[in-house]
Amino acid sequence: MKRLKIPFEIIVEITGRCRLVCEHCTSQRTPHVPLETVLGILDECASFGVKAIRITGGEPFLHPDIEKILNYAKDKKFMVLLNTAAENMSPSLLKNVVKNVDMLLVSLQGYSPRTNAAYTGSKSPYIDKLKNIFFLRSRLPSVVLATVITHDMTKSFAKFLPLVRKINPEAWTLLRPIDTMTDNIKRMDVAFYRALAVQIMKARQEKVNVFIANPIPMCITGDLRIGKQAFYGANLDDGHVRIVYSAEGYYKPSYFINTNLGNALKAAWAHPALKELDRTDYLPELCHQCPVLDTCRGGCRGMSLRAHGTPFSPDPLFDFASAQKALSKPYLNNPVR
Repeated sequence: MKRLKIPFEIIVEITGRCRLVCEHCTSQRTPHVPLETVLGILDECASFGVKAIRITGGEPFLHPDIEKILNYAKDKKFMVLLNTAAENMSPSLLKNVVKNVDMLLVSLQGYSPRTNAAYTGSKSPYIDKLKNIFFLRSRLPSVVLATVITHDMTKSFAKFLPLVRKINPEAWTLLRPIDTMTDNIKRMDVAFYRALAVQIMKARQEKVNVFIANPIPMCITGDLRIGKQAFYGANLDDGHVRIVYSAEGYYKPSYFINTNLGNALKAAWAHPALKELDRTDYLPELCHQCPVLDTCRGGCRGMSLRAHGTPFSPDPLFDFASAQKALSKPYLNNPVR
């Protein structure tokens, strides 16, 4: 993989603090990053030529200087992306977000007050969260919903759809949970993701722009055309086109690969660890015959690390029989009909 000279975006974790206790979260709950440090990172990114900044956490709205950070990012002419649960937003904060944010990614872990509270432990009124989402959806250039996949997602997927349609986001992104091989993760096996892909494809045919946004082997459905539509691929993860400034004080390849790349952006982007993560020579031979390898990249390096102790191993969802079946079919770039 030929690396970009300048990262596509830099993700800045401005805090590890969060009100929620989502079961998938691996955050260390680190303190707020000092304002002067965050502004220094933004200055460094601007000097390096970075065009897009993603502000995240934890919950970035808990940072006492969030409005100053968003003002500064917009003043530096960045495309400003913001990840949030959209809870407990004051009128001042809502106004600031509308003024400064180009793309908002909102965590939506429940389709009702009960399911949202059960999964996230939220003590904030669900109706207020929805009011914030609808308000921002009507005023921002782009709003994306993000839902971490749970072991019962094949049952709850259809229950999310009415709300998703009502919000009408630019996209509804489903996120494969990146975690140790717990019982729930083991239940989310190849058969589980095949069934979920069927539901995704049906929703896409009904004009809902939904897909799994983080890495997963595209061959597991047995049809690469379906895999290419239902799964976004790996290029936005594992340090390929963007890296993360951790709330712990250093750059790292991704949310889930915690390799310390140092605290200087230019050196971090040139770090040998990132070039190693771009390799694909360690993948199964079938991967090297695959026409979507440049997008799929064999799946998730973070899950490989958790399952096998090294990112340079097959994704635990890689399935030889599914790969053989997928590669036995002619692959075209046209959509499934």
